Amino acid sequence: MPTSLVHLRRGALLCAALALTVPLPAANAPAAAPAQPPRTPVVAAPARTWEFAEDGVVFDSQFPAARLSECTRLGPGAYAVTSEPENRPINPSPWFAFRVRAERPRPVSIRINTATARLRYVPKVSVDGRRWITLPAEAFVRGEREDEGTIRIDVGPEPLWVAAQEIVSGEDLDSWGRSLESLPFVARSEIGRSVGGRALHALDIDATASGAASGCVVIVGRQHPPEVTGSLALMRFVETVVAETPLARRFRARFAVLVVPLVNPDGVAGGHWRHNLNGVDTNRDWDRFDQPETRAVRDAVRAMRETRRPVLHLDFHSTFSDVFYTQTDDKPMQPAGFTKVWLEGISTRVPSYAIKRTPNANPTQATSHHWAHREFGIPAITYELGDNTDRALLQTVAAAAAESMMEQLLALVPETPAR
Repeated sequence: MPTSLVHLRRGALLCAALALTVPLPAANAPAAAPAQPPRTPVVAAPARTWEFAEDGVVFDSQFPAARLSECTRLGPGAYAVTSEPENRPINPSPWFAFRVRAERPRPVSIRINTATARLRYVPKVSVDGRRWITLPAEAFVRGEREDEGTIRIDVGPEPLWVAAQEIVSGEDLDSWGRSLESLPFVARSEIGRSVGGRALHALDIDATASGAASGCVVIVGRQHPPEVTGSLALMRFVETVVAETPLARRFRARFAVLVVPLVNPDGVAGGHWRHNLNGVDTNRDWDRFDQPETRAVRDAVRAMRETRRPVLHLDFHSTFSDVFYTQTDDKPMQPAGFTKVWLEGISTRVPSYAIKRTPNANPTQATSHHWAHREFGIPAITYELGDNTDRALLQTVAAAAAESMMEQLLALVPETPAR
């Protein structure tokens, strides 16, 4: 057997895997909505099975969040798989997810092709679809073309999951939301439906006396299906806010939180690279509001503004490295000065963590955080997590971010705001 072939046994996977569990006047008049580029129709990646009887090997995409457009045999134990995007043009964040098994334990070589888009993610594998490890360098080699790479691994009768990132599905996020609903101050409700008819759920965290909230924090996530690290951070952030700590209890006594953890359920279920079922990037639709998903979130936020005015908007995403996209500090907003002291609070709690902030004085993209700032005159921030950020560090920083947020809002926002 070639020395480059790595044997990743299932026992080793199980041991090594991490368990991935008064409204204010607008700050700026909205810019004219830019013309949208022509886009092709959405192409679904249907659930399929590919059987290669010569080798006793089977590939399949028969699970939520799977994406495998084609699978072919190159030779004994060698295969090529392709992931095509749902439509074009598209931001190149090529998602793939499939399972592979064999009648008897054997090595296989799998060449991944992402259809001219740079292969952004280092593949992850799991024996149960719950616990994942990133393939080591010996088991995954990038090709001469930027859209290709090859996995060499052992498979056997039990399915092995292979995916661009660990899978956090719509079902996972729904289950997480239902677990929080058991808390006496959390209510879960449907605020709308996606293009494909899937429910959009919101968590309303409110322990304040009726009508006494100093304000509401709005948190949204998973507009872009592959951005799993954003979901991981959002969940840890919210769990810190609902925790039974003195700081969290003081915060909840004064502030409500509205959480929409999954804005694009169709895209996540379909293994999309970026878009919703209409082939639209929802995070470029926060001016036109052509899509039912963005309209539902907008309407839910606007509906509460008279009794619990928004004081902060956070949108969780993923990119190549951790970064906070913010307004510039000289932009008029209330509470004034929040972003600077919030980030300083994170640094104080995690001194080894290097904060990267990218302020934008003149935003042009129709993103959720630009809309929230214009609509309410509040700090509105896109919190981006790196694709490869260490998962333990991600959890630590997300908890620190939640603690710093609670501390700063308690200090900066009056208890009885003007209505």
